[in-house]
Amino acid sequence: MNARRDEADYYAILQVHERAIPEVIEKAYRVLVRKYHPDVHPPDRRNWAHARMTQLNIAYEVLSDPERRSEYDAERRLGGGRSTDDEHVAAGAGTLKCFNHPKRPSVKFCWHCGRPICAACFGGERDGHTICVPCQLVLERDRRWRAGMDVADSEVEQARASGPTMGLAGLLTHYGALTLLLGAILWAVYDIALGFGNTEAQALTLVGGLAVVFIVLVVQRLTWRVVCPDCRATLGHSSFRMAAPWAEFLAPQSICPRCGHRFTALELHRDLE
Repeated sequence: MNARRDEADYYAILQVHERAIPEVIEKAYRVLVRKYHPDVHPPDRRNWAHARMTQLNIAYEVLSDPERRSEYDAERRLGGGRSTDDEHVAAGAGTLKCFNHPKRPSVKFCWHCGRPICAACFGGERDGHTICVPCQLVLERDRRWRAGMDVADSEVEQARASGPTMGLAGLLTHYGALTLLLGAILWAVYDIALGFGNTEAQALTLVGGLAVVFIVLVVQRLTWRVVCPDCRATLGHSSFRMAAPWAEFLAPQSICPRCGHRFTALELHRDLE
């Protein structure tokens, strides 16, 4: 067995790094199968392709089995193969390369972007899955920033420190302005309905229907709630508005007034448990 394994390096056959995770090995195997399958070669090269496929199948059969791979790695080290602790192993001509470093062999796949990455680009794990450093930075930025805004934390803090919070006065001002706006819209609809020849009763019916819709929307806005994932505080639109400065009167940011957590779009649309 050792003599046979010394003749061929299964990692070289599959063109992967010796520390490649199972997902990398499987993907490399599937790519090479499509490349060397006898059916895609002319008749005069099918014997050669069949030999390559046999090597691929044997190598994948061993490396895809955790126990057989562990045994193979141990015998490979005893046989003087490459050390698994070598961080600077040069990639072969056909080895899957890192997306960010084309000259380095890939050892993992990022589950967020799907790209092969080297050991230097490995950013750890998120929710049990491998993630690269660029994706880790993007997800962390999305977690800390307000949903839909490309604003740094320091700028947000400066904007919030520019004036006093709106408090109850800001809340009453907001809903007072909203009431005046809705009243103006209803009056305009009533006037337009009369201008089109409708009777006064018909115009009032139309305005009454719109008023009911507006009231439902306002009640829904007042009763909407979300739970802060950090401090577990129950918040609503009114809570965000009262804690925001007057500079954010038109669009208060979704920031927890108790712990300062900045809500993402997913957190804001998550149902209250």
